[in-house]
Amino acid sequence: MEEMIAVLLIFSLFVGGSAGLESDANEIERLNAEAIENSGQLIDDVRLSADKIISTEENVTTATQLLAALPDKDNKHKIAIYDIADKTGQYSEIGSNVVSQGATEMLITALVRSRQFEVLDRVDFTTFMTEQSLVEQSRTVDGQGPVIGNLLGADYLIAGAVTEYQIDKRTGGLGLIVAGKGGTKEYAVASCAVDLRVTDTTNGKIVWAKSLKKEIVGEKIGIEVFSFLDNNIVEFETGQGKQEVINLVVRTLLEEAVYKLSLSENL
Repeated sequence: MEEMIAVLLIFSLFVGGSAGLESDANEIERLNAEAIENSGQLIDDVRLSADKIISTEENVTTATQLLAALPDKDNKHKIAIYDIADKTGQYSEIGSNVVSQGATEMLITALVRSRQFEVLDRVDFTTFMTEQSLVEQSRTVDGQGPVIGNLLGADYLIAGAVTEYQIDKRTGGLGLIVAGKGGTKEYAVASCAVDLRVTDTTNGKIVWAKSLKKEIVGEKIGIEVFSFLDNNIVEFETGQGKQEVINLVVRTLLEEAVYKLSLSENL
């Protein structure tokens, strides 16, 4: 459309005359109006087709439905989240962490999904306080940015860590039959655990603590290779694990922990 307008302007310079310029200006105005109308229709078409265009999906587990089933709560305690660290000390053969480093974010999502708490972000507090400082130092436009002095205080703190991760290879039972011969079935068990605690900010007392553990069994599908969850979400080779299945376990553990926390009578 812009190219068409440019061509019309150049053409008007050659034909000359005020009448020609006026006529070209009217044509340009008409073309602009048509372009605006067409763009509006295009935007409406995109909005109506959003379900077909969006390719992402909610990242949920079977435990997510527990949080969705909780009744809405009116009087919510304010709970501040600090780092949920990986304290397993487990690393892959290339030196990367085997256990998800996103446990803190998973816990935040679980708490928000539960609708049982006012969730206060204390994870990256330095960045947050930078915005407050910009206002205090008069570096922002008047009336814009955070209102100083309105920061919410927490009734409780929640902290913890991913504390266990291991894979055990086991052999047992009559299992796979190869070429008509029976044999023992080899399998592996991947286990992961999280420990969480909730502390009263008034007196420092720990009012709730929970340690949850989950195991996933994988069958041997090749030499030193085990497939988990029956659909090859991940393979474990010689005891070293890729992250996908452990991330799923960690998210499930945290969601179930939040569900149990929501039912606790200690808060």
